[in-house]
Amino acid sequence: MTVNEYLEKLLEDHKLSDEEREEIQATSDEVREKLNNEFGSKIITIKYSGSIAKHTAITESKDIDLAIHFKKTAFESLEEMYNSVFDYLQKNYAVRKQKVSIGLVDLNVDVVPGRRIDEEDESNNDVFLYKTDDGGRIKTNIETHKKHISESGCRKIIRLAKIWKIKHNLKFKSFALELLVIQALENSDKTSLSDRFKEVLEYIKENVEQVRLVDPANSNNNVADAVQPIDKTLFKMKAEIGLGYIKDAEEGQESLLSAWKKVFNDFSGDSDSEGGNSSNIIIKRETADYGRQPERRHG
Repeated sequence: MTVNEYLEKLLEDHKLSDEEREEIQATSDEVREKLNNEFGSKIITIKYSGSIAKHTAITESKDIDLAIHFKKTAFESLEEMYNSVFDYLQKNYAVRKQKVSIGLVDLNVDVVPGRRIDEEDESNNDVFLYKTDDGGRIKTNIETHKKHISESGCRKIIRLAKIWKIKHNLKFKSFALELLVIQALENSDKTSLSDRFKEVLEYIKENVEQVRLVDPANSNNNVADAVQPIDKTLFKMKAEIGLGYIKDAEEGQESLLSAWKKVFNDFSGDSDSEGGNSSNIIIKRETADYGRQPERRHG
């Protein structure tokens, strides 16, 4: 098996099944119908977003965002809008307040209430969202987000990055990770999965702690601010370790396939290594970094 075949297999192994997709779609349709029944004429539209809508979902990270766009006059304030949707959903589901959305705890669905900025122009999907952390507002546009992802040519690498994140129990907001991958590959001329993902790891190593990820729908919104500094640091550390594995292989200390398996925290491929040094490399590299790694959180 070549490295690129291994990466293709990872993508296939973590691919969302038709059954999973249909189940989440049916659940979100049910939520959508309830919202329509409750808020009726106050709604302009309800749109699907999230990783499934953007085709960046994997089995461990499969979500649908229901963006419910209200008329400008539907509520006196954004706070009232948000709380009205939250209170209604709370009667039907286990819910939690999030920064701009409402999470349905037992489902893979987030509801994102927004107020249309220009309801006269149906093609203008700009909305204001309510920020629960400071009571402010933020402008965004989910159609712009979906277009940005679809035109990037980076969906496979985005899915690989999500698999890498999950394999290492790292935390990084999904949309921020999508933007990070696209930014890392903005000027890339590489074509293979391995070369492109290595570029992403190099970009993470050099830039993630201070990176600015501009919301394509709002240049004033730095999406990287939604990621905790400790999570950026852990991303950098894991990227450095992964690049170290690849460098060891390129210097002939073990097989390249074995190194890439370690990049994805897959230590099942010792038989693939060459020269018998695989185990020593693993112990040395993990031990060297053990004492300075902050305690990880699941996510």
